[in-house]
Amino acid sequence: TGHDWHASQTDWTHASYGYGAIYFHDDDLDDAQWETTFELDVPKDLHSGCYGILVDDGVSTDFIPFFVRPDPNASRTPPVALIIPTMTYAAYANEHLHDESREVHFPGDPGKKDKYFQTLMKRPDLGISLYDSHNDGSGTIFSSLKRPVLNMRPDYSMWLFDGPREFSADLWFVEFLDRELGPEGYDVITDHDISEQRAPLLKKYRVLLSCSHPEYPTYGMLDAYAAFLANGGHFMYLGGNGYYWVTSHDPSRPHRIEVRRAEAGCRTFGLPPGNWHHSLSGELGGLWRSRGRPPNKLFGVGSCAMGVGKGAGYGITDEARSKKHLSFIFRGIESDTTIGDFGLVQGAASGDEIDRMDFALGTPKNAIMIATTKLAGGHSDEYMLFNEETLYPMVNLHGTTSDKIRSDIVYFETPSEGAVFSVGSINWVGALAWKAFDNNIARISSNVLHEFVRRSK
Repeated sequence: TGHDWHASQTDWTHASYGYGAIYFHDDDLDDAQWETTFELDVPKDLHSGCYGILVDDGVSTDFIPFFVRPDPNASRTPPVALIIPTMTYAAYANEHLHDESREVHFPGDPGKKDKYFQTLMKRPDLGISLYDSHNDGSGTIFSSLKRPVLNMRPDYSMWLFDGPREFSADLWFVEFLDRELGPEGYDVITDHDISEQRAPLLKKYRVLLSCSHPEYPTYGMLDAYAAFLANGGHFMYLGGNGYYWVTSHDPSRPHRIEVRRAEAGCRTFGLPPGNWHHSLSGELGGLWRSRGRPPNKLFGVGSCAMGVGKGAGYGITDEARSKKHLSFIFRGIESDTTIGDFGLVQGAASGDEIDRMDFALGTPKNAIMIATTKLAGGHSDEYMLFNEETLYPMVNLHGTTSDKIRSDIVYFETPSEGAVFSVGSINWVGALAWKAFDNNIARISSNVLHEFVRRSK
């Protein structure tokens, strides 16, 4: 906003004055503009997937990830695609929430700070994330992938949880699918691909899987998911805190995304009035829930809480056990009553940021709760309700006192003969990989995957 901004108009796309200012920061970074030191020609027959380049100068090493898109001219397409949440990776790129010298910070355990943490502290030129404040204390609204992103590395360990998060955790999904379908039995596509190509891209597939934290979709992505489900697609939402923040993306500069934190949501800062509409798209920022597109409508569950303490397992519901048409989910674990009370991150399948079903927020009426953490003891008071979930009087905000703080596993079928299976937790993937994928979380995930693939034939 400019010096003459007036509260009578908060949307710059309709304003005739009040938006003539440009805000510069001394730590802005759009393009690191490093000189090219080598180029790689990707073989044309290299299958879609996650790959990496190992760089070694004899003193230090780095593993630079990249994704190979499916060949658009391929005569055959696998029925399954894994969606890599590259918008989320951009949003969290090089986050400095551990830096207590900044206006916005989240104190963590110094003993959990890995080599990438140490590098970021020494290299302010690598920029900050959408969770950090600028040096002048204002919040960040743009992030870029045209720079080294050190928390997008296969061996990254998140300083707050002492375990993989985002990309390093999502590689467990790659390993899982390699085991279940073979390396060429599925494609890898990204948020950026879906944002640019939309429904025609997803129409090629019959089964889609999310990764652990698909938090940042664009409007076009949500439209593409809605069209996919309307056309009979099957979707496995295997994460938490998904489809949460309004995100803008400029296809002409695909490295850049914009997110503006408005009046609600689990956020580390807020923006002042008059600054809530995106400059890339003109659309209102904030939560998709505030825009009438809560994730519950598409995927049955939506974000409700987060915590940094030990996670929780799930208890299977009597209703789910009684439904004959759901027996495929429990194949091989018929006698288990609790699932996921173990895991490689926070010690359980439900942890970090979590989702629940809520009919008032659009969960389809035919959705069935397969399991919930409340039947396995629930979460501790280290888990707190998101602020958009609270109204006066502000009581019962912690894990042991709020019925709203829980992870729900939900299944429902769509009118077009598709189906959705959602697990409501970022840390599902950490339990999936427990004991080399030999556990009841991996069994359920495998059962649903193969049933969805069978239906697609």
